[in-house]
Parts: sequence; structure tokens; C-alpha cells
Amino acid sequence: MVKDEIISPVTEPTDWVHPIVVVEKPNGKLRICLDPKPLNDAISRPHYAMSTLDDVTVKLAGATQFSLSKENITKHIKTKDHQKAAEAVELRQQMTTAKETSFSKSEGAIRCAMANVLFLAKEDLPSSMVPAFNNFLMYQGVSKLASLRVDSHTTYEHSSSIDAFQDALSSVIEEELLCKIRENVKFSLMLDESTDISIHQNLIVYIRVLECNHVDIVEPQTYFLGIDSLYRANAESIFGKLTCMLEQKGIDIVKLCGVSTDGASVMVGSKSGVVTRIKKEVPGVLGTHCIAHRLALSCCSGADCIPYLVKVQEILNSIYKYFHNSPKNTAMLEAIQTITPGQSGKFKEVFHTRWLSFHGSVEACIMNFSSEVAVFLEEKSGKSLSLYKPITTYKFLYVLHFMADVLQPLSILSKSFQTKDIDFAEVNPLLATAVQTIEKVSEGKCGPRLVQFLKQVPEEPKTGDDGLETFEFHGHTIRDANKQRREAVSICESFSAGVVRSMHDRFADNDDAAILTAMSNIFNPVVQKTDKASDVVVASEYLCSLGYENCREDLELFLSFMHYLVDSGSKVVKHTKDVANLAMKKKDLYPAAAEAAERMLVAPVSTVDCERGFSKQNLVKTCLRNKLSVGRLDKLMRISLDTRKVADFPFDKAFKKWAGVKSRRILD
Repeated sequence: MVKDEIISPVTEPTDWVHPIVVVEKPNGKLRICLDPKPLNDAISRPHYAMSTLDDVTVKLAGATQFSLSKENITKHIKTKDHQKAAEAVELRQQMTTAKETSFSKSEGAIRCAMANVLFLAKEDLPSSMVPAFNNFLMYQGVSKLASLRVDSHTTYEHSSSIDAFQDALSSVIEEELLCKIRENVKFSLMLDESTDISIHQNLIVYIRVLECNHVDIVEPQTYFLGIDSLYRANAESIFGKLTCMLEQKGIDIVKLCGVSTDGASVMVGSKSGVVTRIKKEVPGVLGTHCIAHRLALSCCSGADCIPYLVKVQEILNSIYKYFHNSPKNTAMLEAIQTITPGQSGKFKEVFHTRWLSFHGSVEACIMNFSSEVAVFLEEKSGKSLSLYKPITTYKFLYVLHFMADVLQPLSILSKSFQTKDIDFAEVNPLLATAVQTIEKVSEGKCGPRLVQFLKQVPEEPKTGDDGLETFEFHGHTIRDANKQRREAVSICESFSAGVVRSMHDRFADNDDAAILTAMSNIFNPVVQKTDKASDVVVASEYLCSLGYENCREDLELFLSFMHYLVDSGSKVVKHTKDVANLAMKKKDLYPAAAEAAERMLVAPVSTVDCERGFSKQNLVKTCLRNKLSVGRLDKLMRISLDTRKVADFPFDKAFKKWAGVKSRRILD
């Protein structure tokens, strides 16, 4: 190396020298290693001192005229000092531009990746699809995503990176909700507990607040608040999880004024139920039992006390399984339906916990009756004949057609109770309409399905040549007897009477429900003022317990004002919500009426949103994703339940949150 003038020996003192180390390679050769740090310290760097203002002022002392000659400027431009200064300025500008361009590309790539993560979460698709989805979009020409790859190890497609994106998206949605809650002086909660695919018990919470729409009308809106795991599904555990969730999110429980549950004893127990514990913390909270649950329980209790209806449910479930579990039987049914006229329907399973699913199963059995009987006769197996025998009787067909007529209004009522915008004022009118329809069908036997059936059968049993009482129905022989007819009528009358009685019992007003009923009647413009005297008393007593004075006089004055508008034909007060909004706008004049209006509007009447939340839980946490933590499940559900389109999401906020958590290599 000395010969090749790569290195040279030092034999005398010098300002600097390269320290070297000789290392033997595995192949026996030598490697020379040197340290250049002393050279950096010994380099004499040039300095370019800028003239100060004082230096220039001394040179210009006494001067009265100044000029810059073109010759001097040209001469200065050619100097090395000027050229170096110009190059430095240009390099700084290029560096700034390059940095801004790089940051813009990086931000665009991250925003695009966030949009993909948001889309997959809204469609309840697994996060593991993100890399493949990104590659597919790049194949389609979305070049922004190419900037995600910083190097071979940093691609922002790892599960931890996707989790960080989801955290930022969920945080933006949650902060928007918490802002709405802080702006509201009142809110109510809906609670329910359920078990997920991994057999873990979870508590789901929805919150209801008041918001102004685009025409400045206050309406209640319901949002997903959170989901958390339960160690035990008892009142103490549920109450502890609820208060902890509210505290972590910075929500003041004092603003709580209503709670809706499924009516289980752990929720509404008078001694230590969740609602009772909440009322001890916040006096004045109104607890409601979900109207959809009450309706389902009314139907269940009306049917469970009649053994033959329990048997009918078992028969319908057996028919469902006979076709659902056998492709051969299904193919035979479809083949027969192609050559026989008439409608066909899909068989449905009956669930005791969702008893109103009975309606769909009954309708399917009626529509498919002829073809399903033909399959049973063609198959001639023990199972098929065991189903053929009970369904080819007058008793079964009469009960089936009657149930179709009775379950129709109950099904409509159930769907009405499950709408998101239903309020307490609509419950009693809808309930009364359904009860009247059931009583009318039962007393007059005038349901369309039953009337159609009775037209196709003989008025009295007739004995055939074989000595049996039978008749033809849709091409099949049906067994008949006076005893069957009497039992069928008795069963139907008992069921309708039991359902109506159970509905009256379960929808009877308790203390809290009576208060809500009174307040909804007060703001109902259809109810006459003279019929609201008792409602004013109930509502004023409740408001007085909250600290409002002269409540009765306040409510009566507001009623006089409201009914004057109604009698004069004003279009401002057509519905209950209109009157409630009027009271809130006149809060300075009628403070007690405004308070009652706010509590009536925000009060939840059902927990159907919680049921929808559990349906979403089961779509997110599937058997293939059964290890999903409850924290990740909470974030994915929040993203999925957000109603905005992907194009309307504020990705700028999400990007700032993501970038502010820690230093990101893609942004360096």
C-alpha cells in the first residue's frame, strides 16, 4: 500500500494522523482499518464574515449620493463569494421543496392507506386483507400507495401499523361524539349484555343525546358508546363497568336522566339491580323496559301456556331442518314446485327467544304446503311420514292460518318498536291498534288467511266411502272431525286472549313509565287539555323532586299557550316533537315545561340499538377472528357503525392524530 501511494509512514511530529488497526481476514490476508475522525478535527474551514451595520456606516460617513454601477454589479456577480452564496441559497430552496414534496407524498400515501383501512372496517372485513387490497389498488393505478414502502422493513402494512391507523380513525369518531355529549345538558343510556363467539360476556352501551337538525329542530340521536368485557354478568359488575366507562371518557354521570334495559332482574331488580344502583347515584333517572322485549315476552307467554302451540313450533322447526339439512330433500321440493302452480317461500327456523320469527315460518309452511306434503309422501321414510301425519289435519291447518292472521299485526308492531326514531308518545297508540286487530280477528274469524282457508273446506266434517272423515285440500287428503274443529277454535281463542292479557300486563305503567306517559301526553297536541289534568299532576310531582318550583302552574300556562296555537290552526304544533321543541324554545318563559320536554325526548324506549350492536359484534368477531381483544373489537365496531361515507370522513384529523403519537419514519 505504501508502494501504491495509498498510505505513507509518519516519522516526525504532525498535526494529525490516521490511527490504523491491522485485522487478519478468515482467508489469511490482512485488512487495514483506519479512523478518519482526527482528519475532520484538523481541517481548517474557511470563514466568510458578513459586514455589520456599523462597518458599513463608517464607510458611508459624509456621503450624500449613492449609485450602483452595472459594471460593479457584474464584477461582483463573477466573484467566488457571490457564486458560493447563490449556490447555498439555491440548495436551501431545493432542499425545502424536496422536503415538502416528500412530506406531501408521504401524507397522501398514509391518507390513502387509512381510507383502505376504514373501508375494510366498514365492510367488516379482516385487517389481514389490507396488504392485498393495497396491491390491488396499485395495480389499478393508485400510485400514491407506492410511497408507503420506506424500505424492505418499513411498509406500514404490518398488523401493528394497521392497528395504529384504526386507533386514529376510532379516536376521531369518539372525540366527535364526546364533543356532542359535552354540549348536551342531558343524555340517556341503553344497556345490554351478551356472549360473543369466544364465549366471553360483553356489556354494550349506547348513548342518546339531543341534536339540532338542519332546520333547527331538536331530535334525539343514538350513538354507539362502547363495548367492554364482563367478568361476571351480575349487577355489581355491570354497574362497575358502566361507571368506569363513563369516567374514562370524561362523561359526567350527573347529566344522565334515562336508562333502558332488557328488563332482566339483574338490570331492574328493586334491591340491587343496575337501574336501582344508578338511581342512588343520580336521583331522577327514569328506567324503562325495552318495548320490543316486552312484546316478545308477551307473545311467548301467550303461546307457552298452550301445549298444542308448543307442538306446532316443534313441527315447524322439524320441517325446517328436514329441508335445510338435506340437499336431496330440497332438490325434490324445488322439482315439485316447478311443475305445480302456486307460490313458494323459504322455510324459516323458529327461535323461542325471538318468538315473532314464528310469523315467517308459518307463512312459509302455508305457501309450501302442497309441495312439502308431496315430498313427504314421495320419500316415505319414517321421518317424512312422522311429519306428514300431524300437518294433514284440520286442526293443524286451522291453527296455522289463524296464527298467520294474528302474527301479522304483531310482526308490524314489532318492526315499529324497532325503528330508531320511535319515541314514548307513539308506543300506546301502536299497541292499542295491534290489540284491536287481534281481538277483531279472534272474535270474527275474519283474518284473510283464515277466511281463505274456510272457503276451501267443507262447513261440516263429511264421511267418505271408506268411513273416514276427510276432505281434499290442495290435492291432498286432510283428516277431519268435530273434535278437531272444537279444539282448534278453543286453542286460537285461548292464544289471542292470552297474548292480549299479557300485553296489557307487561305494558302497564310502573312509576317511571307513568311519568314518561304523562309527559308524552302533555306534549301530545291530539290529547285535549281537559284530559291532561292527571298528567300535569304526575309530571309536576316528578319535576318538583328535581328541584323545580311552581311546576304545576308552569305546565298549565304552557298548555294554555300550546292549545291556543292548536285551536287557531297553527302548523307549528302538529306532532309531539313539535310541541316539545316549542317548550324548549320558550325555556325562559316555561322552564319546567322545557325540562319535561328534554327528558321526554331523550328518554330511550327500547334497546334495539344494543341488539343491532351485538349483531355487528358477531360480524366483526367471527370464528376466524375469535382471538380479537375487546379493545380492538370496540374500535372496529365504532368505525363500522359510523354512518358517514368514506369520502366524507375527516382524514386530516386522523392523520394528525396518527402522526402525533410518535415519530414516523415515513415523515422524516
